[in-house]
Amino acid sequence: MAHQLSIFVENSPGKLERITKILADEKLNVRGICLANAGEFGIVKIIVDDPDKAYDKLKEHHFTVSKRNIIAVRIDDKSGSLCNLLTILSSNKINIEDCYGVSVAYNNSAAIIIEVEKYPDVESVLKKNNIETLTDKEVYSI
Repeated sequence: MAHQLSIFVENSPGKLERITKILADEKLNVRGICLANAGEFGIVKIIVDDPDKAYDKLKEHHFTVSKRNIIAVRIDDKSGSLCNLLTILSSNKINIEDCYGVSVAYNNSAAIIIEVEKYPDVESVLKKNNIETLTDKEVYSI
């Protein structure tokens, strides 16, 4: 299962730069990033090519960071594809806690990164509905 890092940060100039500098110094490649503002603080969600190493390095620099399971679902890059996926998940009582999209340079497709409560359930639902997921290697090389 692939992982994203969630980093709790103060909402101030330079915090995002500091995170990316630590990762760059360690030759870690950022594959996806999302920043959610919550007033004085925020959450940076990031996918890197080596989440374990990135987690350790950010902890060493005193960041509050967690490693979260994610599933990357390949969808057609056309109108309605995301809605179709969400309809399947909601009809199977799968609650999405977090999601964001990324481009995939493969066969006119995109990927939606999702975080859910029940991973075994979502994997089963996706497989039953012939919905393709990305491997960990594919996620870390998006």
